[in-house]
Amino acid sequence: MLDLYDICFIGIGRVGYLALKYFVEKHSDYKILALDSNPLKKEVLNRLNGDIVFETIKSPGEAISKICGLNLVATALPSSIAYSYVSELLNNGLNVVDVSYIEEDPYTLSETCIRKKVFYIPDAGFAPGFSNLYVGYIQSIHRELDEVAIHVGGIPIKPVEPIYYQITWNPVDLLEEYVRPARIVVNKSIRKVDPLENIVEVNIPNLGLYQGFYSDGLRTLIRNINVKNMFEITIRYPGHLDVMRVLKKLGFFNKEPIAVDNFMIKPIEYTARILEKNLKQTIPDIAILYIVVKTIDKKIYENLSTLIGDVNESATAKYTALVFYKTIDIVINGFEQGIHPLEDFYMFYKDYLEYLMSKGVVFKEQIK
Repeated sequence: MLDLYDICFIGIGRVGYLALKYFVEKHSDYKILALDSNPLKKEVLNRLNGDIVFETIKSPGEAISKICGLNLVATALPSSIAYSYVSELLNNGLNVVDVSYIEEDPYTLSETCIRKKVFYIPDAGFAPGFSNLYVGYIQSIHRELDEVAIHVGGIPIKPVEPIYYQITWNPVDLLEEYVRPARIVVNKSIRKVDPLENIVEVNIPNLGLYQGFYSDGLRTLIRNINVKNMFEITIRYPGHLDVMRVLKKLGFFNKEPIAVDNFMIKPIEYTARILEKNLKQTIPDIAILYIVVKTIDKKIYENLSTLIGDVNESATAKYTALVFYKTIDIVINGFEQGIHPLEDFYMFYKDYLEYLMSKGVVFKEQIK
């Protein structure tokens, strides 16, 4: 007889593991299926006191063959493969909460959701994620906004040489931020910009001066928020982005394979592995999310949230996993079918706020 599970987690990396940990804290009676391509993840899951069955998988089809008796799947996968998994899961009648940094438009799966009567919640993380939730919450009050400025970063608590940064999440997706064209909204028109073309100064209240670049974190907000101007800027310590510019110009972020001693290698994947090996986290990091929303009636909302991590549990991964878990918890017993990014969850804003604060996230908000 096949085992029946209550929920499935696919991807047991930094974020997937923490989200599963938070899930077990509240839902210790749930029978959980955990899937990953790395068999060593089974040992990692032994640290958790839950009813967890681990299986290895290599493809979306193999994942489907392992799942039995449940209707909710939580996915935390590299951006390069996440869409193929999500689309296959939805097409097999499974509801999905996803935290992956996919490049594809989630709304391409709208017809699948309607046909299969399922829901899909994309970008259920830090930013995009909680940033969407907050902007959606302000729009629910004012309906029309003048400007949305999102500043986000997961960085060491102080600059660390040689590039003033350390790796705290998937290195390939990290580099994706520097190469993926960033969409911003200018005078209600969508523009695509090269993320490293312009480096800007960013002053975060009570934290200091940083450098930043436009990143592609608006995503579903472009479709769902009624705003004149909107952008997301990822923040870094001064000096880091100059290095990234040089590496990009030299081709280290290219995705086209090149021949190296008869082996075909993608430069971006090689670079990611080199950075992951040599920039391991050695000091605590801080996750920063600073959002400024200006309404058409001249009100200004400023929301600054920060979380300090440690070398064993980075703040970037933790903040992301906390939002991911909370979203799973909200929809565990069902939700309206269709595509629902976190701006649709504005009615739960205070629930998220209370939970994040209970886990160490510090919020400072003011209205001018």
